Amino acid sequence: MTTATQRAYVKASDGVKLYTETTGDGDPIVFVHEFAGHHLAWETQVRYFSRRYRCITYQARGWPPSDVPSSADSYSQARAADDIADVIKGLGLAKAHVVGLSMG
Repeated sequence: MTTATQRAYVKASDGVKLYTETTGDGDPIVFVHEFAGHHLAWETQVRYFSRRYRCITYQARGWPPSDVPSSADSYSQARAADDIADVIKGLGLAKAHVVGLSMG
């Protein structure tokens, strides 16, 4: 069974656009990639879990196709946490499981 992937941008609370991919249906899982990583690093997990769950990956700010703000003030651990919350809110999710790797 092949599940179609939906691609969209979510606007973070500070206006930065974050690229997202959603695959599957069910309870949502948001996968957060590591520093200098890529949302596609979760492909194996998405392929498996999307059979029963709505799997969401996103590209962190600073890494295209998400926006790349020029100001150093646009980057911090607190901002990264806010981005996760903004993705969840921007996709209209009431709640989600969050899975991270390294800084994710």
